[in-house]
Amino acid sequence: MQIDRKTGCRRAPLAILSALLLATVAMPGAALAETGAQTALPAKTQALVKEIDAWGEADPSRDPAGDLVKLAELQKRVDADGKVPPTTLGNLASAVGAAYFYSQRYNEAADYYGKAAVQFELGGAPPEDMAGLYSNQATILASIGRYAEAEQGHLKALAIRKQMEGERGPMVASSLFGLGYVYYRQGLVEKALPFLRDSVAMQEEFLEPGNPLTVTRMTSLASVLGRSGREAEGLDWARKAETLGREYLGDQHQTYAIALNNLGNALIENGLYQEAIPVLREALRVRQLSVGEDAAGTAITMRNLATALVETGSREEAEQLTRSALQVYEASGDIDVNYALAYLHAELANFSAEREDWESYTPEAEKAMATADEMLAPDNYERAQIHIYHAKQLRRQGRIVEALAVAEQWVPVMQAALIPTHKDRIWAEMLLARLRQEAGTGDAWGQADAAIGKLKEKLADLTVTDRSLAREAETNRASAILYFEMAAAAQDSERIFGAMQLAEISELSLGQQFADDNRNTADSAAMQAREHLFDLTRAVEETRSRYTASIDAGDGEATAALNNELTRLEGEKRQAEEALRRDFPEYTARFRPQPISLDQLRSTLGEKDRLIASLETVDGEDKTWIVSITSSGLQWHQADPQTITDDVAAIRQAVNNAALDEDGFAFAEANSLYRAVFPDGVKSGSRILYYGGGELAYVPFSLMLTSEYSGSLRKAPWLLRKASFQVVGNLSLFGRNPGREAGPRELAFAGIGGAELPSGQPAEDAAQGVALAGLFRSGRPALNSIAELPPLPNAAGELQAIADALPGTDDILLLGPDAAEESFKARDLSKADVIVFATHGLVAGEVRDLWEPALLLGTSSPDAGEDGLLGASEIARLKLNADWVILSACNTASGDRAGAPLYSGLATAFSQAGARSLMLSHWRLRDDAAARLSVGTVRQAAGGADRAEALRQAQLSLIGDRKVEGAAHPATWAGFIIVQNW
Repeated sequence: MQIDRKTGCRRAPLAILSALLLATVAMPGAALAETGAQTALPAKTQALVKEIDAWGEADPSRDPAGDLVKLAELQKRVDADGKVPPTTLGNLASAVGAAYFYSQRYNEAADYYGKAAVQFELGGAPPEDMAGLYSNQATILASIGRYAEAEQGHLKALAIRKQMEGERGPMVASSLFGLGYVYYRQGLVEKALPFLRDSVAMQEEFLEPGNPLTVTRMTSLASVLGRSGREAEGLDWARKAETLGREYLGDQHQTYAIALNNLGNALIENGLYQEAIPVLREALRVRQLSVGEDAAGTAITMRNLATALVETGSREEAEQLTRSALQVYEASGDIDVNYALAYLHAELANFSAEREDWESYTPEAEKAMATADEMLAPDNYERAQIHIYHAKQLRRQGRIVEALAVAEQWVPVMQAALIPTHKDRIWAEMLLARLRQEAGTGDAWGQADAAIGKLKEKLADLTVTDRSLAREAETNRASAILYFEMAAAAQDSERIFGAMQLAEISELSLGQQFADDNRNTADSAAMQAREHLFDLTRAVEETRSRYTASIDAGDGEATAALNNELTRLEGEKRQAEEALRRDFPEYTARFRPQPISLDQLRSTLGEKDRLIASLETVDGEDKTWIVSITSSGLQWHQADPQTITDDVAAIRQAVNNAALDEDGFAFAEANSLYRAVFPDGVKSGSRILYYGGGELAYVPFSLMLTSEYSGSLRKAPWLLRKASFQVVGNLSLFGRNPGREAGPRELAFAGIGGAELPSGQPAEDAAQGVALAGLFRSGRPALNSIAELPPLPNAAGELQAIADALPGTDDILLLGPDAAEESFKARDLSKADVIVFATHGLVAGEVRDLWEPALLLGTSSPDAGEDGLLGASEIARLKLNADWVILSACNTASGDRAGAPLYSGLATAFSQAGARSLMLSHWRLRDDAAARLSVGTVRQAAGGADRAEALRQAQLSLIGDRKVEGAAHPATWAGFIIVQNW
């Protein structure tokens, strides 16, 4: 079983078996049992026995090749003597088996452990030693595919250990883990998991928390769970393993380093890149302390950290880490897989290409391809992928003919090796199609439509987990953008619109990484139906694996039976998916949005509506397209990405500097951004709808300036004066009537807020200790980070004012201690129409050691079982049915990584919980301004105004209020935006 995992450069299973095997090699207990008999042996035989016993103290990993030569010579002398006792012969066979194991000659190792077992049985070795030998041999056999023998070996060991310990015990746990490993290696994940879970439960029950084996098996269980589609449960186990390792092993223990590394990798695989970075930085530090800077394990963590840094925009540091990892591999020769060096060179080439440093790119790319060609077979898709990466960079240099030739050669290899919906195959096919279009040769559109059809199918597939789509988001989006480029070149509006949606749906899947299969949600029946579908999908995959294995083994009877079973399961799976779509259409539309036609969208847009979407390429290509759609049609244009990036950065900086420069603002940049997005201007009375993410998601459109200006902020020509603005979360649900009556009506209100902030000082009494108990996420305190947050003295007044503004009486107010996380979760909010949180929203990277975006609620009791942070994964499990959720705090509109969509993190979590629209803040708002805008927006909406116009009127009112200091600055009035889910 793989313990130490990493992205891209995978560790071969056999490379880590020494961590699980060979607990006893020389069987010293058996040798002691024969001490009396040995005294009657001839002196020559006694000398041989003593020599063999000495091998039990040797290190078999130091020089296994040399050991084999010495042991062969010793075996000849033993054979010539003919009087060495059976148990001692077993010790000798074990020593030979260990030497073969560390020489990576695993078949020979397994055979010699078999010979040792026979001798130990003849010599009457103690049962515990026999069980250990059976277990070691079985694990080796499993690693080389001799599964039937491996299963029998573990069953023998388990039977002995159950006689010794009963049904439960630490050694029973070891055998159960071994059996789970055997089944897992065969692809029988569902059969393996009960054994692995029971094993870990017994480890916790019988071993001390500080036992490294407990941490090892927890992180292994986490790995299997993640790969079986149970990402949420796997992530929980990975976090638990890290916590145990930190508390009991410390930062000089390599098992803790493995636990940290695997947690970081699990976060990456779940699309939680920002959360992964601090974990992997700590993993790298512990690696360096425990195994050294030049160890292969250290290089693994370097690569994982580099992956997370690339995804969050820190490419310079990522390149340094990649180069360091390559140096470690080249110096040590300890390489996990034979294509590792090729991929490292390819990654370094890619960094050079992003800078358009083609002089540095070429030698690295040539090394990557040469290494792949040397180490991998011609039909290996990893080899093909490295060549296709080169085709991509040739295209960027304008060398279309050369790029097309490379793609035509290697894309068929990808097609032969990968399933049609594999992300890398789809991307390769789309690149080939685009190159054919640019070169004017071949069947470009046939290739493109087929590939993009598979992407559309996958994005709508209810059997694909949310976290799988989050992991694939970047590649899926790149495929959609290639299709968009083709459509734009052909002036094909329908294809442009479809590609735009596929790109944004791919990106928005990053926001769904906090969902899990917990049934206690607003969609509990739907999620149970979907979990049943997942169970059937796993059963189909497992049965198909067994069916293929039976064909390979030539077992006709098993093949026929498994074929019938596969047919039955596939039929049940189809029926389950059809039932889910039929019975829960709203759920499926929310969790698996599908592109709509251009005519469908146009029919839902009003005369003054305009939908804007931006598509940005990354990876060094630097292109930005702005798509504008009205009821009359679709238009698009290209904008300069660097100008947009610079304008957004300047505007955000001006907001941050508002306290220092109350009258100043980035006037030029605000107008420049307006002209980039709206080159033909905006009509008064318009409603601007923004769909998607990118740079434009980091500023509200309302603060753009419609003309050049440099005067008073209060009189500035803000776009707000001409148009309202909101974000559309899901086009397939846009314009649907959720069934609630429009206009003034009684609204049930729930207000939560007023959590007290810590001082950052040590607690002096139990009560203060309780307050601080809520400031842990990974087990490490973040008191200083939390204490730096500004207090919210107006929270209670704001919530009461909103309650008073609503035409209803059925209100819930949870203030201060009553807003504690455990109290909040105990309340039924499913009937609330409007829910307002007047507390701090925290995003990853803002507060140290925060695993996920969260709302700060606090706790009221040390025994409450809560940490005081309502995380995105917990929010997604709430049972809501609200028209409004207002997060009147700070940063709640933010994504959790550079380039992340606006509609992510806390926003997506509330959507998953059942909120139809949200009001979020782009930055920390002043407490008084947040209260004023929240109350004003709710009052306007309660009077019948649509949500975007309600917010616009509240903002204009604040700008015009001379009694409020700094009211005219965008930092005060522009932070809120509306996200309409459906």
